Amino acid sequence: MATPTLPTHASGARPIEGIAPTWSSAPKRFPPSRMRIVGPIVLATHDWSRPQPGEPRMFDQAFLEWFTCVNPAVLPAIYIPTAMWVFWLGLRAGISIPMSIAWFVAGLAAWTLMEYVIHRFSFHFAPRGRVGVILAYLVHGVHHAYPEDHRRWVMPPVVSVPIALALYFAFSPVFGRFVNPLAAGVAIGYLAYDLTHYYIHSGRVRSRIGRFLRTHHMQHHYATPERRFGVSTPFWDYVFRTHR
Repeated sequence: MATPTLPTHASGARPIEGIAPTWSSAPKRFPPSRMRIVGPIVLATHDWSRPQPGEPRMFDQAFLEWFTCVNPAVLPAIYIPTAMWVFWLGLRAGISIPMSIAWFVAGLAAWTLMEYVIHRFSFHFAPRGRVGVILAYLVHGVHHAYPEDHRRWVMPPVVSVPIALALYFAFSPVFGRFVNPLAAGVAIGYLAYDLTHYYIHSGRVRSRIGRFLRTHHMQHHYATPERRFGVSTPFWDYVFRTHR
């Protein structure tokens, strides 16, 4: 489906004054345009406050565009071996199997909160300038602008892997050798989240839980984008009262 032709701005569209700076209002404060990042690299941004059908092109360069579209089968190929490896590192470091399993489960539980926090505060941050708009659109805005674009239902590993590595090394001094089974749990939790996201967007849900999660997430997209941040579980939405 064709997408609208947008003006190109070397420095981005000038912000419109008098509108509260929220994530949802960003397309009104910074009207959609083709924003030049560097040299010939231009990002086409669209209005993420008004979901629409289509499969937009983000970059003119095919090489860059390729990195924004992901087959969901790539994720298990990356994160399952990684989780197994770091879990084994914990065992090799002398952590018992029962203790390793306990830390693994703790990692799974920790991911559910991380999912909520990342989605609410990182994906839905309120951009206040040109660079912020570019980051907001790259990370999450494009998905809200075109929520049925199946090519972007999972996060590209070019984004998620560097973040995972940064978190692993940041928390290694805190948890020591126990960071390995903990990280294994977080990795599997993240994998479950992204595959659940793909599954509920596909519409091929049959179970009662699947239908509930799909309804919860579709309300986030089409009714309340500043609420309902849980995807694999709405638990933290109820805790922090963002469930309606």
